[in-house]
Amino acid sequence: MIKSYSAFTSEIDNVELAVSEILEQLNPEKNCLKSTVAVVLCYHEFATNGIIAELYKKLKFPIIGTTTTAISTNRGFGQLDFSILMITSDDVVFTAACSSSLENGLEEPFVQMYKNALTGHAEAPKLIISAAPLMLNYAGDNYVDVLDKVSGGVPNFGTLAIDNTADYLDSYVMFNDKVGRDFYGIIVASGNIEPKFIYASFSPEYIFAQTATITKTDGNILKEIDGSSAINYMEKIGLAENGKIKDVTHAIPFILDYAGEGIPVSRVILSWKGDGHGICGGLIPEGTKFNLGMWDKTDVLGTTVCTIENILQNENISTLILHSCVARSYALGTEILSEAEIANKTIANKIPYIFGYSGGEVCPVKNAANANSFHNNTVIACVF
Repeated sequence: MIKSYSAFTSEIDNVELAVSEILEQLNPEKNCLKSTVAVVLCYHEFATNGIIAELYKKLKFPIIGTTTTAISTNRGFGQLDFSILMITSDDVVFTAACSSSLENGLEEPFVQMYKNALTGHAEAPKLIISAAPLMLNYAGDNYVDVLDKVSGGVPNFGTLAIDNTADYLDSYVMFNDKVGRDFYGIIVASGNIEPKFIYASFSPEYIFAQTATITKTDGNILKEIDGSSAINYMEKIGLAENGKIKDVTHAIPFILDYAGEGIPVSRVILSWKGDGHGICGGLIPEGTKFNLGMWDKTDVLGTTVCTIENILQNENISTLILHSCVARSYALGTEILSEAEIANKTIANKIPYIFGYSGGEVCPVKNAANANSFHNNTVIACVF
């Protein structure tokens, strides 16, 4: 049996008071079972104000997490807040580990991280929960592919850190008392746990019929579309002017048709380089055809509610982790909290949960060549 408990605070100036509020809500002395971990989602100032280190000192069990732009739990929702989900069990083994710096490559740090995380497991792991850094020199697919190789394909669910600044330099990963922008954190679970995964993206009516072909890329760098430079293509369709991208472009979804994958894959352009090349959150292979999508507030909220309602139909569930792509929040306009609020109202106290926006979503998919996949523009859920 797994039990989970959520906590929420808006106290950002007084670390001692914030920790006290969280401990009162979690009540770890009463509620912790044999094996316990926690997942954190928070506004970026909480990552650097010392609360993580102080909380880890008090809780004495592993904590992983990322910064985000809005959060929601059973106990509240907001933008400038801190949330935590404590997960505990007598018959599931939870362990956690983090990588060394990823500046010089992924494989060696991931091998050591996963080796460290396996300590204490007598059975094969059934779930990895990931907290990934937003490093624009890597596509999210790179993280997924290397960890998939290292773990032998253990189901991997998680999020990339994000923040509400223009350059994303306040996007942090947290692990125990450590905070940074260049390391990866994981929780590994084995034993009596059967995770289920649900994901949703666009309704078909919000995908434009016109197709184009990606003709030149470099990993996650988009260089040419239909034989023209990426910036020229954007000008042709009215999304750029005089060599400069319009502000809305980072919210335009690219719906890719990956041959053999069995499902459409969505990508979002996180930023544009001075040379007119777009930096995407995930890989964009040359020769891939794509359609542009359009965000609509009603569709964003509708897919989130539908995903949650599908989850709540499951019996014997105790925990829900929910991530929505930050690009989806752009459709909400000034009502940035409406998705967080609707998650709070729909779930209420039916199941302990944590929700936050993501710089890129990691979630296994069905009927695909690679079960562990990296997504943009989706809402993803892990329930157990």
